[in-house]
Amino acid sequence: MVGDYEVFFGNQQVGKVQVRRQGLYYRFFCRCRLTGEVVCRLYVSCGGQQENLGVVVPVEDGFGLDTRQPVKRFREGEPSFSLIPKHEVPSGQFVPIVPEEPFAYLERLKTSFLVKKYGQIGILLENQSEISSPTGQWSEPVTSE
Repeated sequence: MVGDYEVFFGNQQVGKVQVRRQGLYYRFFCRCRLTGEVVCRLYVSCGGQQENLGVVVPVEDGFGLDTRQPVKRFREGEPSFSLIPKHEVPSGQFVPIVPEEPFAYLERLKTSFLVKKYGQIGILLENQSEISSPTGQWSEPVTSE
């Protein structure tokens, strides 16, 4: 995966990413040109897997991201990098965070997002079609009419 790659927003090239290996980590150094009207996340697709590298933020005269990720998170293959508007992040199940109550999804925090929904802070669990109730209680299935 080490090398220099183009970053695409839709079908338009908007920047570059340098990937360097540092021990057990890959270092991603991204710089791109965006309008700033929409918050975007940088994703890398490699070996049939897509990983979220984070939100690009204003730097110098454009936008960028400088992060390190463990090598073991990525599959072999030729990577491709893309920017996706934050509001287009795949939806998932919202789990509220309630003070003074135990949180049953600690192991899922790495692949979730902190969000505010229904006026409450919680996490959005990704890539899960069904999540059982952490209390073991049965709940009525949601159906549409």
